[in-house]
Amino acid sequence: MNSTVVEARNLSKRYKDVLALDDVSLSITANRIYGLLGRNGAGKTTLMSILTAQAFASSGEAAVFGTSPYENDAVLSRLCFIRE
Repeated sequence: MNSTVVEARNLSKRYKDVLALDDVSLSITANRIYGLLGRNGAGKTTLMSILTAQAFASSGEAAVFGTSPYENDAVLSRLCFIRE
């Protein structure tokens, strides 16, 4: 049985007048390979930054391994995100 590893519920991120992420929800289960595709400016890096606790969402909730990744060594020690 696959368990949920990453869950985003209604995530939005605003940078002043720019809405970088608009009400995104997703669920990623273990033991599968996923791709995150989109045009430049679609919000891919913003989404990953929120999920890896490098940015805060303006609204919504993010959970990794069932809990918030922010200031959570147990979660962050299991993640790797290379921005470039």
